[in-house]
Amino acid sequence: MTKVKVDENELNVDLTQSEVEWIQNTLERNPSITELGMFDVMWSEHCSYKSSRPKLSLFEDAEKNYDYVLAGPGQDAGVIDIGDGYALAFRIESHNHPSAIEPYHGAATGIGGIIRDILCMGVRPIALLDPLRFGPLKGNPHSQWLFKYVVKGIADYGNCTGIPTIGGEVEFDKDFESNCLVNVACIGLGTIEDFKHAPSRAYNPGDYVILMGGSTGRDGIHGVTFASRTLTELSEADRPAVQIGDPFTKKMIIEATLEAIKTGYVRGLKDLGGGGLSCALSELTGDGGTGAKIDMRKIFTREPNMNSYEIMLSESQERMAFIVKPEGLEEVLNVFRKYEMAHAVLGRTDDSKILRVYDGENLVVNLPAIALSESPTIPRKEKRPEYLDKLLTEITPEPSKTLDELIYKLIASENICSKEWVYRQYDHEVGVRSVVKCGDGDSGVLRIIGTDKFIAASVGTNSKHCYLEPYEGAKEGIVEACGNVIANGAKPKAMVNCCNFGNPEKPESFWYFAEAVRGMADCCKNLRIPVVGGNVSFYNEDEVSNTAIKATPEIMIVGIIEGEENIITLPFKEVGDQILIIGETKAELGGSEYHSVIYDLEGGIPPKVDENQINSRWNFIQELYKKKLIKANHDVNKGGFIITIGEMCFKNELGVKLDLKDYNNYNLRDDELLFSESVGRFIIETNPKDHNEIMKLAKEFKVYVKNVGVLSQNPIIEVKGLKSGKLELDVIKMKNLHNSTIPNLMEI
Repeated sequence: MTKVKVDENELNVDLTQSEVEWIQNTLERNPSITELGMFDVMWSEHCSYKSSRPKLSLFEDAEKNYDYVLAGPGQDAGVIDIGDGYALAFRIESHNHPSAIEPYHGAATGIGGIIRDILCMGVRPIALLDPLRFGPLKGNPHSQWLFKYVVKGIADYGNCTGIPTIGGEVEFDKDFESNCLVNVACIGLGTIEDFKHAPSRAYNPGDYVILMGGSTGRDGIHGVTFASRTLTELSEADRPAVQIGDPFTKKMIIEATLEAIKTGYVRGLKDLGGGGLSCALSELTGDGGTGAKIDMRKIFTREPNMNSYEIMLSESQERMAFIVKPEGLEEVLNVFRKYEMAHAVLGRTDDSKILRVYDGENLVVNLPAIALSESPTIPRKEKRPEYLDKLLTEITPEPSKTLDELIYKLIASENICSKEWVYRQYDHEVGVRSVVKCGDGDSGVLRIIGTDKFIAASVGTNSKHCYLEPYEGAKEGIVEACGNVIANGAKPKAMVNCCNFGNPEKPESFWYFAEAVRGMADCCKNLRIPVVGGNVSFYNEDEVSNTAIKATPEIMIVGIIEGEENIITLPFKEVGDQILIIGETKAELGGSEYHSVIYDLEGGIPPKVDENQINSRWNFIQELYKKKLIKANHDVNKGGFIITIGEMCFKNELGVKLDLKDYNNYNLRDDELLFSESVGRFIIETNPKDHNEIMKLAKEFKVYVKNVGVLSQNPIIEVKGLKSGKLELDVIKMKNLHNSTIPNLMEI
C-alpha cells in the first residue's frame, strides 16, 4: 500500500509510488481523492492486467488466424461463428476473494457478472458452468461451510434467472483451504445478426450515456483492489467490498438489454462489474475514442449522502451503462420503462477525449479517458521453485494393500467421488436446451432450438499436475477439456481460460503463471484451437503460512455436435459389446489421485502431452463417429483406467470382463497400469462386428487401440492379465461408495 496526500488528507492506495508519480506528471497536478480512487481501481491487477499482459501476448491473434472467430481477447466475451447463421459467445472469470469472505454472495455475484459480460455481446445467456476449488472436506468445518454456501449461491442465482448450470468441476486440496477458487463461466447464443447489432464502441459526439438497472450503494467499494491483494491482508472491514446480487432484477436486465440492442440505437454497452462506474465510463469513452460529460447527481443511489468517491468506485450489482444514438433515445428509454427498469440519462459523449464528472457545479473528475483504461505494465521476475527437483524424484511406494482395497478407497475419495450433491442443487434442465443430464456425459450438451445442431461445453484442469509441471499441466488441461467434449460427440471449436495463481510479485509464483501461459499458447497453436478470451486472478495466497494455491489455469472448451444421433454418452449400454482403450498407458503417477489419496504424496513424474499423438487420436475418434462405430465414450482422467471403467458401469449396473495381458506395453506395475493418469486416453464401447473396421482405421490414423474386454450382465469387474493375478471388483459396492462420500461429509 502507498500513502498519498490529497487535500490535507492521506489516502492508502494499491498503486506503487512510481505509478502515483506518473499520474501526477501526466495530469500536471495532484489528482483529487475521487480521481486517485479511480486510478487505484482501474490500475489494479484485477482490472489492468499490468503483470499478465506481456505474457498473454503469447496467444495467437484469434480473429486474424481463424476465420470463424468474430470477437477475441479484449472483448467482454469471445464470440465464434458456429454455422447456420448462429453466433456463440462464452467467457470465464473468477470470484475467488469475495467468495472466500462471503461464500454465498461472492459466488452469486460472480454468476451475475459473467451473465452481464455475455449480454454485452448482444446474445442471450443460455448456460452456466462452475469450476470450483476448496480445501479437503473431511474433518474441516471451514471448507464444508465454504463449499455449502458457494454451491448454494451459484444455485440460487442461476436458478432464479432461469439459466441452467450444465457443468463444472470440483477439486479438493489442502492448498485451497485458505484461498478457495470460484470460477464461473457463461455461454450465450444468438444469430450473426444479433452480434452485428451488438454495440461496437464506435461512438459519435452527442450520444447519450444511460445507466440502467439496480441502484448504486456502498457495497462493493474497492472490490477490484480487494481482489488484488492476498487474503491475509484483508480484514473484517473488507467485507463490504463483497457485492450483493439480485437475480430477479438480473432477469429483467437480460430482457431489457436484449430488446434495447435490437432497436439498433445502442452504440456502446458495458456492464458495471469490477471498477463500477469508473471502469464502465473510462472504457466506454477510452476505447470509443471520445470524451463525456457526466452529471453524477443523476445517478440513482440507495443510500443517503454518498459522495463522489463512493459513487464512482461502488461495484453494486445489476447495472449496465449504454451509449445511445440521439435519435433513438426515447425508443430505448421506452424499452426500459416497459420492463420497469430504473434508468437515468447521465450525460453525453463529446470529442474532448476527456472524462468529466460533475457533482452539481463541482467538477470532481477531469481525466483523459484513455489514461484510466491503459495502465503501464510491470515486468515481473520468474524463478523456478527449488522444491520441484525433490518433488519430481519421489518414487511410488510398493502397495501395502490389495488392489481391490486401493480401488474401493480411491472411488470414494473426494476428487473422484460423485458430485451429484452439487449438481442436484442446480436446475440444469431449465430452458429446454439441456440434452445430456449431469453425470451422463463428460460435458454439458445444449440444443440449438430449431436446428439439428448442439453445443457441448466443458471446464477443467488438473491443479496437482500443474503444480509439478505448469507447462505440461496447462497443456493437459486443454487436452482434458477437449477430450470431454469429444467424448460426447463434439468437435472442439475454441477456448477461454481463467488463470488462478499466487502473488505475481514473487518470482516463483510468476514463474508458474508464465509457464502455464506458454504451455497453453503452444498447445493451442499445435492443436489449432483459438483462444478467444480469458481472465487472470492473482494474489491467491496465504502469506501467514507462505502458501500459494496450486497453479490452476482453468480451461473452458466449447464444441459443436452436428445431428442428435451423434450425441454420445458415457454409460456402458449392452451386454456383449467390446471395450476398447485408445492411447497408451505410461508410468505417469506424479500428481495422481493414487499418490495423493493412498500415500499423501504430491510428487513423482506427471503426464506429458504429445500434441501429434493427441491430434491423431481426435481425428480417429471423429472418423469413428462418422461411421457410427462408438456407442459409449469416456475419457480417462483422475484415478486412471480402472476408475474410468467403474464409472461407465454404474448407471446401468453392468459388469466387465477385462484382460490386460496384451495392453501392458511398458511392463508397468499393476498400480501404474491401473492408476496412471496418462493424458488423452479414451474408453469406448463398440459392437463386436465392427472390431476389424475399427482396427483398420486405427492403423490408418497411426493410433494405438487395444481391445481389453467385454461387457457382462453380472455387475462384477473381472480383471485378468495383472502381475498379481486375477482381480474382482463389486460394481454395486463401488457405486455406493462413489455416491455416498459428499452427502456423508456435508451433514453439518
